[in-house]
Amino acid sequence: MSGTNKSADVGLPEVMTVAQIRAAEARTMAHTPEAALMDRAAHGLAAACAGLLERRDIDVSGAQIVVLAGTGNNGGDALLAGARLAELGAVVTAIGVGATAHQRGLATARAAGVSWCHADSPPGLATALETVTAAAMVIDGIAGIGSSPGLRAPADRIVEAIPPRAIVVAVDVPSGFDADSGQVPKTHVEADLTVTFTARKPCLVEPEASHYAGEIVVVDVGVSLDR
Repeated sequence: MSGTNKSADVGLPEVMTVAQIRAAEARTMAHTPEAALMDRAAHGLAAACAGLLERRDIDVSGAQIVVLAGTGNNGGDALLAGARLAELGAVVTAIGVGATAHQRGLATARAAGVSWCHADSPPGLATALETVTAAAMVIDGIAGIGSSPGLRAPADRIVEAIPPRAIVVAVDVPSGFDADSGQVPKTHVEADLTVTFTARKPCLVEPEASHYAGEIVVVDVGVSLDR
């Protein structure tokens, strides 16, 4: 499902490893709050989701969107983007995948009218599976660039339940992939669009792995690239 790679800023580097991204983020957060970077990421993510819905002739207003929110900042980005889409009239449900949720992201999403359920119990998992099967769009914020390969329970079951007709948007990298590797893990997300930040990650350019990233949009969130 590979597609055209697009960059929001042609001045951005082509590819950066996880270590390079982490170092650049650390330099940037010495003078820029992390929350500001996340807000920019969420703005770019929400805009890309709305644009893709429009291209598929789906009205954002009333669209059934499911956010899969992991415990880290990718989950926070997805929740903040879900809040923006809810403000545009989308019907957004966020599903917690993991022991905790990004607190600011979750609070912002709930304040915007996003429904919330957690997949950490049998009743919650059943609700999550039912919700995912009805989605027009699924935003994958399960895992970040520092995660190990593959998906664990309950994420694996939820991802398996995504219907083929649903549009899947991955945050930074499709969950399940090692960002620095071109290897394809046994369990992973297959995206129609990957919205990545600052630069493409190695797994988004390696031929076999990149097949599962779909179209790639690179969003400049203001990370300092000066050494």
